[in-house]
Amino acid sequence: MMKCILLLNRAAGGNERGLVASEVCHTVQEIFREQGHQLLAHVIDPERVEEEIKKAAAERPDAIIVGGGDGTVSTAAGLLGGTGIALGVLPMGTFNLAARDLGVPLDIKEAAEFLAQAQPVPIDVLMVSGRACLCTTVFGFYPEFSSFFEKRDHGGRWWRKTLKLAAGVPKIFARARPLSLEWKGEDATGHARTKFSAFVPGKYRSTTGIVPSRTDFRSGAMTGYIGTHRKASAAVKAMLDYLLGRHEENAELRIIKARSLELNARGRKHCTVMLDGEIIRMPLPIRLDILPERLVVLTTPEHPAETSESTA
Repeated sequence: MMKCILLLNRAAGGNERGLVASEVCHTVQEIFREQGHQLLAHVIDPERVEEEIKKAAAERPDAIIVGGGDGTVSTAAGLLGGTGIALGVLPMGTFNLAARDLGVPLDIKEAAEFLAQAQPVPIDVLMVSGRACLCTTVFGFYPEFSSFFEKRDHGGRWWRKTLKLAAGVPKIFARARPLSLEWKGEDATGHARTKFSAFVPGKYRSTTGIVPSRTDFRSGAMTGYIGTHRKASAAVKAMLDYLLGRHEENAELRIIKARSLELNARGRKHCTVMLDGEIIRMPLPIRLDILPERLVVLTTPEHPAETSESTA
């Protein structure tokens, strides 16, 4: 039997799907009770997420299940990493990247059934200047475009937002100012002019699909994808290569692997980044560090164990 606490973010984007917080809590509680677990559920305000997670962790449950978007999940990952308390992800956001990576179904009832039968499994965490990243940290035109887009269309369905974002790529990419990005570390050093770069714990999976998914959850390394595309047409081709699962074959995409990196951008003191779906303005330099098996998550062993292409 597990002792669990469910914290459901009242402002999660998934509420746009017609999800009612009290009904979600009741559904999850019923399913966990049927599986022999004890679960206390709380609906929390977005400005109290960090405070409520700390409060729940002080009770030393076996697991804290977070219902919210990827920003809420990454906040929980930063607070629960190293505690031994397992993090469960209930997909209540828009894209739900962490849930998808961990194999959690997007339907709430199915997700609750999955989590009630899941096991605690350790995975790597990417720390970005002290902030936890479970899925991806993106630099360049995309965070700036998304920051503007999000103000007009917070929440909503992931596929609708994805199509709108994709349709706007050529125009936004063409007028975006490139970063003169520099990176240095024990495993990789270099520089490039880039309008789009992403750093992920593990690596992106080379499969067909719109929403990015990862593999190598316990490889002890991050992968950097640094686009050197200059023209909008090249960016569109890169996007198509990604959708078809052949992004690693794109000649204008530099791929690096490392355990730790320091990033800088010539002529800039700050940089806008998207960290697990949250838009943040961060001071430079930015430090990236992989913390091996830092966080325990509720999933099934076969999902994070898919490390056939791991890098030591």
